[in-house]
Amino acid sequence: MRTFLLSIICMMALGTCLAQTTKEERMKYIRKCYADAKKKIDANGKNGQSPKDMRIILNRLEDEDIPLYDTEQLDFFFEEKMVDGLATKQQPYFIAENWGNHGHIRYREVLLDPKDHQVIFCYMRGETDAGFVVESRYYYDTKGQCIEQKHNTENSWTMPETEKENAEYYIRLFNMVTCNGYFTPLDLDKPKKPTTPKAERLKHIRALYAQAKAKSAANDKAEMPNDLHIILHDLGDNQPPRTTKTRIYFDKDGIYFINQSSKSMQLDGYNEYLFEPKTKDLIFSYSRGGEEGQVYEWRYYFDENGDCIETKTNNTDETDDGFYDKRAANDYQAIFELLNGHEE
Repeated sequence: MRTFLLSIICMMALGTCLAQTTKEERMKYIRKCYADAKKKIDANGKNGQSPKDMRIILNRLEDEDIPLYDTEQLDFFFEEKMVDGLATKQQPYFIAENWGNHGHIRYREVLLDPKDHQVIFCYMRGETDAGFVVESRYYYDTKGQCIEQKHNTENSWTMPETEKENAEYYIRLFNMVTCNGYFTPLDLDKPKKPTTPKAERLKHIRALYAQAKAKSAANDKAEMPNDLHIILHDLGDNQPPRTTKTRIYFDKDGIYFINQSSKSMQLDGYNEYLFEPKTKDLIFSYSRGGEEGQVYEWRYYFDENGDCIETKTNNTDETDDGFYDKRAANDYQAIFELLNGHEE
């Protein structure tokens, strides 16, 4: 019996040793995943296939007194699979960042394992306005531990832990923007505020709408705009290729206006969200959807408590008092706060 037990233990130990991947094998696997990801990106949107990617561009003037202008672009590449007849987004397999501020530039790459979507490689190249260049590469094992790092200088700006944390921030951002299992909860139990009479409130909303449209139009022409662009290429609910463009306008106090368009072979949609300048609460939303030659419109006006006080629509069979618009607006505010508050 003792001999039998020893044999079992030896066999288990041998199996464990055989199952372990050496550093060289892991590095070889990561390089293959990287090459495969690059091939996917090169083929994205080609050969009759619909593109599947998302770009986020954040433009912001950090300080009006000291004109430091910050531009950040994030590119996400992902795949979709059919689940219960719906095209469901998978975690991105590759993420790239381009950032610039007053002559300083940075480029990043994040590679995820196609099997379990874990971060396996991070690359960063930074350059100052004086021309000083820093490059770093980090390779991670199956447990997320860095097994290799390469730098072109001893003065590295990053560490394996911080780069992995930054990569996970990107993934969280992707999930928020694509609503991939993420929705910002609405605070439905907050204390009620005093409200103004309906006629006065509607007049206030219409005046703010006109101001926001003028302000956003001026921002579009500005040399240093403050805005957030989100361009998503994916498959729509009925599977034809779809492009969704979201433009978020903000000032030093936060978001004041959002417009969004969504186009596919079957659907043409447009949305607007207007926010109160002082509280940044949603006060008006507009939606338009065209399908099979029929165009439907919805307008929702909200009081100081977020309750809908006026609905205007040509589709009386389908109204929700603006609930889904409020949730969407809440999501965009959370996305903006995450982007604007991220420090590296």
